[in-house]
Amino acid sequence: MCTPIGEPVMKLETLDRSEDDERAGGSELIQSVVMTGQIIEALAAAGEPMRLTAIANQLGEPKAKMHRHLSTLKHLGFVDQDPKNETYRLGLKLVHIGQAATDQFDLRRLAEPYMARLRDLTYQTVVLSTPANGDAIIGAVVDSPNMVSISVRLGYRLPAHASAQGRITLAFSPSAMQQRVLARKLQAFTPRTLTEPAKLRERLARIREELYDVSMDETLLGISVAAAPILNYENELVGAIGIVGTTQYVREPVDPEQLKLLRACTKAISLKLNSTAYEGLGIPNLREFIFD
Repeated sequence: MCTPIGEPVMKLETLDRSEDDERAGGSELIQSVVMTGQIIEALAAAGEPMRLTAIANQLGEPKAKMHRHLSTLKHLGFVDQDPKNETYRLGLKLVHIGQAATDQFDLRRLAEPYMARLRDLTYQTVVLSTPANGDAIIGAVVDSPNMVSISVRLGYRLPAHASAQGRITLAFSPSAMQQRVLARKLQAFTPRTLTEPAKLRERLARIREELYDVSMDETLLGISVAAAPILNYENELVGAIGIVGTTQYVREPVDPEQLKLLRACTKAISLKLNSTAYEGLGIPNLREFIFD
């Protein structure tokens, strides 16, 4: 009578040990779940089907390991595989999950009134980005009212090392993600692109302390961005707001009034998400960003 009861207990203990084995250095993160998220983000960012080798190379993992993860995701309906060329793409099930997530939390809808107000106060294009596998992806744009304005394409992927919003995303990413990005060959888009890992690490630490960053002439000569993070109730990054302009109007060091408006904007949005990250930095709660 004891054996049937004992078997499930032994299986449960085995599962628990297996899960514990996946935890790195006492971390609460389960590495197989982390890897699953990275695969989905890589497929989403690619914008087209990817081969197994390309996914493995991008994530720095063995092909056999990637194949096991992709086979599981395919079984669950999160990933589809083309039977002709064996490339992988996101599955239809993720469309439904994405719609449900949008219904529950729409950062764009929350941020747009604040972005419009920031645009009106700075006379510059204002963009919203969201984190994606260490980089940042443009999710919303409020164009400048100027006769000549800078256009930013929705869905554009900002490089993690060479853009203000990309560095903000990287600054709030797990250390393993930072190490993986900084271990890559970092492309110099212009002579001013920051590509030295040691200097980038210093910059990331400063971003977490000061809650803003500036990119001047780094991805395109003549174009600059000043950006600040949007944080949630756990002070985790959910997005970043950037002011985009020519180097005549957005520069480094950033204009103090421009920086005050930028951080007051992102502080106001973060407060809506119950973040406390901006407290203690002396950033005012400006009435221009109070909509209640």
